[in-house]
Parts: sequence; structure tokens; C-alpha cells
Amino acid sequence: MSEEQPQKKEEPRKKKDVWDIIQALGPALIASAVAIIGSVYSYQQAQMTKASEMREVYTKIMTERESSDNSIRANMFQMLFNAMFDKDVGSSEKQDNANLIKQRIMFLDVLSRNFDTVDIKPLFENLDGDLTKKIYNDKAYSDSSQKDYFAMRSELRRIGRNLSVKQLNALASLPGTVVKSIVLIEDKEGILQVMQDESASENGSDSIPVEIKAQGLDDGKVEIALEYQKTKASDQGFKAPSFIVTFYDMPYIDNSVIDKDMRIGVVLTKYVATKDLNSFRDRIDKRLIKDYEDLKAGGIVKYAEIRLIKFPAKYTGHRDRPYLQEILQDLIEEEKTKK
Repeated sequence: MSEEQPQKKEEPRKKKDVWDIIQALGPALIASAVAIIGSVYSYQQAQMTKASEMREVYTKIMTERESSDNSIRANMFQMLFNAMFDKDVGSSEKQDNANLIKQRIMFLDVLSRNFDTVDIKPLFENLDGDLTKKIYNDKAYSDSSQKDYFAMRSELRRIGRNLSVKQLNALASLPGTVVKSIVLIEDKEGILQVMQDESASENGSDSIPVEIKAQGLDDGKVEIALEYQKTKASDQGFKAPSFIVTFYDMPYIDNSVIDKDMRIGVVLTKYVATKDLNSFRDRIDKRLIKDYEDLKAGGIVKYAEIRLIKFPAKYTGHRDRPYLQEILQDLIEEEKTKK
């Protein structure tokens, strides 16, 4: 019998190590990573493109809106002026037409609400002056007509005051701005006095280096002189410039640069002539009656409140254009600061 050959034992399979697995899966992992990165990149590019398109659409809408708004405002401005300066508005028979005057006041109200950066002060002052002449012309108009004209003038002044105070409040929000309230009075002897209204002072008012000198109060007009203390100290012969303030002085436009770093504006917020109490008591705002009575009892004939505002000179008004020399000087100083 032949001898049986011994059976060979099967060798166990060698387990692949980690490196072999990585080598086997490497191409698949790389392909997956590239696919993921490509997807993320494509998504980001799509988002950026979408955002860019949205910005373009937004810019286009805003541009078209601004253009449309300017066109509408220009047409409105033209229509209002055409209506105010009708060819027959100067005729003698229309000069005393109360309805026409009310219409002009309404036009000015609309103008002030929509074109607050346009200098329409002359229109206000012209109508105010006409009404003032009618109010105190006893021979030409009846008591009833004079009272109507007084009420119209009060409404006109309210419109002007609201617009000027609105602008003043907007400027007051600028950094470095200071506002001070000042009272001016004239007594029976004709003596003028200027005093700071402590109850209405704001934001450390004492830091405004300007002294107000009253020179006259008359029918809603306050004549004052602004004396810049720095100039006075350096120039003994300096004479403070004087000007007239009305309810229609707008600080956006009616301001002055008195030094390199500051502008000054003045706003008239209240004017009382106690002589009007007897003649127009029923047309005076009921909230002001007590003020009239108290002032009259105190021997005060005329009373006015103004607000003085100091704000940065770098603010460029709507009528101002920076001089080239100033721009170059600012650029030079800015470059020196950087270095």
C-alpha cells in the first residue's frame, strides 16, 4: 500500500494594513474631495453672483427712484411757482384778496415741506411784509380784515419757524454742535436787553465763543450783532457785523463761517409785540395769551427768543462750495498726519 501524503495546511490570508486600504481608497477619496470642493466653490460663486445681481438691481432701483423723485419735485416746483406768480397776481384788485393770500401761504407751506434746501426766504419775507402793512393800516382796512391778515401772518410765521427749527434740530445731531437759547426784550423806555435763557440752554451752551448784542426789535425782525470773542481780543478796533434775523432764516443756508473750525447760525423761534394783545386778542393763539399778559404787566413792549447754534465748519452748506485752496490744504494736513 502506498503511503498517504500529508495534506498541506492552508495559510491564513494576510490582513491588509491601513496603508494598503488608504492606497486602495485614495483615488475615490480624492475624487470625492474634489467634487465637494467644486460644489462648495460653485455654490459660493453662485451666491456671489446672486448678491452682485441684487446690488445692481438695488442700485438701479434707487437710481431710477431718485431720478423719478427729482423729476416729480422739479415739475412740482415749476407748477407751484407758476401758480404763485400768476400773470394777474400783481393786479391791484387781487392784492387785497384774502383767498389769494391764503393760497400763497399754502404754496409756501408745500414748498417748505418738499424743498427745504432751496432758499425761498425772499418769498416768505415778501408776503410777511405785505401782511404787516395791511395789519397796521387802519385807514385802508376794516378791523375784521386786519384781524384776518394778522391770523394769516401768524400762520405764515408758524410755517417758517417749524422749518427753521427742523433744520436746527438736524444740525444739532452733528458731533461738536452746541445750541444756546437767548432772550431779547425791549421795555417801555426803549431799552434793549439780552439774556441767556437758562431754562432752555442745551449741551453746555457756554462753550459758544460768540456774544450777541441786540440792536433792534420790530415786527418779527430781530437786528443783532455777533461779536466773536477771539477776534475782539486780537483786534481792539473790531466792529461786530450786524444782520437781521426773521422766522425765515434757515440754518442749512443762513450760516456763517467765523473761524476755521466753526459755523454759526441764528434762528428766531418766538416774537411777541404786546401792543397786539388789545387789537388781536381773539386771533392770538390761546396758548400765548398768558405770555402776552405777563409780558405787558412786566412793562415789556417787545420780546423775542432766538437760538444760536455752533456746528463744525467742515459741514458744507447747500449754497457753499469749498475753495480749491482749502481742499488742497486739508489734503496736505491729512498727509502730514499719516506720516
